Amino acid sequence: MYNITYIMIKDKVNFFKALGNETRLRIVRYLLDHEYCACDFTSLAEKDQTTVSRHLKVLVEADILKYKRNGRNNIYSIKNNQVKKALQNFGIKEIKGTKKCC
Repeated sequence: MYNITYIMIKDKVNFFKALGNETRLRIVRYLLDHEYCACDFTSLAEKDQTTVSRHLKVLVEADILKYKRNGRNNIYSIKNNQVKKALQNFGIKEIKGTKKCC
């Protein structure tokens, strides 16, 4: 029982740690509307490609995002409807000051 509880707590800690960064929070906010290519986030998050890739990796490892390959590009989206609803309940969609996408 202890191991299962520890794993569940660790998963939740990773989830909230991933959201504890402004850039990652902005990325998630955009993905609540629809999916994006990783390359779109350099302008949306106003960060370089290396930084964006690192943040996307953290979000995928925290089971918040998933991605699919489309040629040479990765297309990111919220992992599932359960995660999406949780993020919406946290009020992430209400974050202001984000740029409009292309």
